Parts: sequence; C-alpha cells; structure tokens
Amino acid sequence: MNVPLLIITLIACCIAVVLYRIFIRQRSQLDQYRKRLNDLEMTLGKTQADLARIPKEAQGQNEFQLLAGRIVSHLDHGVICIDQNGVVQLVNTYAEKFLDSPPAVGKPYSEVLHRLKIGGRNDFSQFEQARKGKSQTLPETVEFTTKHGNIPISATLTPLLSDGTNAITAFIFADNSRNVARILEEKAFFSAAAHELRTPLSVIRMAVYLLLTKFDALGREERIDHLKKIEKTSEQLANLVNDFLNVSRIDQGRLEVDKTPFDIVTLTDEVIKELSDLAKKRKLYIHHDIGGEHRRVIGDKMKSKEVLTNLVSNGIKYTLQGGLTITHQEEKGTLMTKVTDTGSGITPASQRLLFRRFMQVGGGRLQSKAESTGLGLYISKKFAQLMGGDVVLEVSKPNKGSTFAFSLPMG
Repeated sequence: MNVPLLIITLIACCIAVVLYRIFIRQRSQLDQYRKRLNDLEMTLGKTQADLARIPKEAQGQNEFQLLAGRIVSHLDHGVICIDQNGVVQLVNTYAEKFLDSPPAVGKPYSEVLHRLKIGGRNDFSQFEQARKGKSQTLPETVEFTTKHGNIPISATLTPLLSDGTNAITAFIFADNSRNVARILEEKAFFSAAAHELRTPLSVIRMAVYLLLTKFDALGREERIDHLKKIEKTSEQLANLVNDFLNVSRIDQGRLEVDKTPFDIVTLTDEVIKELSDLAKKRKLYIHHDIGGEHRRVIGDKMKSKEVLTNLVSNGIKYTLQGGLTITHQEEKGTLMTKVTDTGSGITPASQRLLFRRFMQVGGGRLQSKAESTGLGLYISKKFAQLMGGDVVLEVSKPNKGSTFAFSLPMG
C-alpha cells in the first residue's frame, strides 16, 4: 500500500472525525439555542398575554369597585368609611340623611359625626379603638340628633385590615326607632298586665278574707254579696288571662283560625241577645238593621263572635244616652258589619292609639268610668286580619259617637 496515500487517508479520516465532532457539537449547541429561543418566545408570549390582560383585569376591578360602590350606596344600612388618618372616604345614600347637607367626604370623621351622641354626648373613644383594629358594638344609648328629633340607631365599627394594619374603619348603622318603640311597648305591656291582674286578685283576696274571718258575723245577704263579687271578679280575671294568651299567640304567630262559611246576621243576633240585659240596664237601645241580600261570610265563627261581642259591648260601655245601630253592607267582595253608637266618641289625638295594646279604648274614650283592659280592639283587629278581613274605625267625633266596621270575605 502506498504510504503517502495511507497517510493522506488517515489525515482525511482524522479531519472527518474532527469535523463530525464539530458538527455534532454545533448541532447540539444549535438545539440548545433553538430550545432557549423557544423558551424565550414562550416567555415573551406569556409576558405579552399578561401585559394584554392587565388592562382588562384593571378594568374588571374598576367595574367591580363601581358595582360594589353602587350596592353599598343602596344598602338599607348607613355606611361611613374612615381611613387611617381619621378622614371620611365614603358615605352611602342611607347615611347621608343623618348628616349635615355639605359633602362629608374628605373631612375628619369627628366633624362629620358631630350629631352622633352616645349617652347624650359626643364620645368617639370606641371609634379610636376600632381604628386600632378592634371591632366595636356601640351601646343602646347611641343616637343621631336631627332637625326631626333624636333617632336611636344600632351601630358597629368594623376595622378592615390590609397587611396586618387597619386600612379602613367601616361605621355601619341603621335606624333603631322601631325596635326601641317595640321594647317600650313590651315594657308597657307587662307593666299594664301586672296592674290589670293585681286589681281583680286584690278584690278576690279581700272578699275571701272577710268570709274566712267574719263568716259568723256576716248576714246571709252579705255572704251572698261577697260570693257574687268573687264570681264576677273571677270571670273578669279569666277573661283577662284569656286576652293575654291571645296576645301572646298572636305575637308568636301561633294563633290558628278555622275558616268556614256562616251567617253573619244570625251570629250578630246571638251577640245582641247575650248583651241585651247590659243594654237595658243602661237604658240603651240596640237596633239591628237586616238589609241586603248577602248574609254569609267566610271566617272563624267563634273568633268572629268575639270580635262582634267586643265591638257591641264597647259601644254599650261608652254610650250614656241613645244606643247602637248595627248594619250590614256589601263592599268589593266583603260584607261589612258596622256598629254605630251615640256615645262619647274618640278624640282625634286618641284615634291613632285605638288598635295598640293597652292604649286603645280606655285612653281613647272621653268616659273614664268604663271598664276596659285595652286589649279588645287590638285582638279583634288581629282576629279579623287572620280571617282575611279587618276592623277599622270609620268615623268618630267627640260627644257624637263612633262607627266601627268589621269586614269578612263574602261566602
């Protein structure tokens, strides 16, 4: 074999191996470059997508904030947001009516809430506690003083934290007038109930005491008189307890009515018959005008009788001269039984109290001698409403009498 040719061949092979290795290395580097380029392209694409999405997200956040602001603005609670510096940043529509007319945003909260009184004075100590990150519930004595009077409110202070620090303090409140009025009415109810129960019990106890200690010294007529007094007072006490039970059932929504068709004219005659002796004793007439074609209504017959008994007996109690006229009148699918008396009437100022517990008849009539627990009209109205009807005062004038109307659906 030619040596030079062999050397040239070996050199060529070495060069080829070197070139192949260089090619392989370059190809590997090229693949790496391509991979890096692909990675860069992917990163760039993601970055571009993120950049493109940022305005949309920002727009979405702005839309969300705008929507949330609208929702807060129309809440049925007042919302006032206070920043770290004690400056008001947001006041919703509900809260504005409790504040002065100039804009509140941008002012110190103590200036904005200068009409807020706790125990009759400006006390912002709980606001400062809330600004330190401690949630607060304001006491029952908190109220806004406005040109329309003092308005009691229920309120809380809620710190909203960001990165562990208090960013915003939300003062959230609502008008508490109805709840305060309900609490006062409940107190009046129990106070009046205790008084009404104590009176007949005292009468019964005294009569029993006299019978026990002086039985032999009392004559037969005196003994009978005391026993009749006990019987009458016990009946009054039983009626009073029944009224209390009815009020309790009404307030708790546990009072049931049995709706069936019945003749309201016949039921009215029954009530008149039962109360005729009382009317005669007071020298009063009761005229029942049975007119019209319809007589049947739908309701609870026993509870309807209680309503009619209450209206007729009230008319007798508060009438000194003349008497009562009872009529029946059709009106828009209902049959109205109207009880008109020639009694003392009800003063305009007292008419609004008629259907409230313990504040109806006794306080609303001019005649102070009539006995009344002040629950009859309240219960009667509730009974009627549960049966799909109502009890209303149609007209009343002092010294000229009153007309009450009891309506039920026609059957």
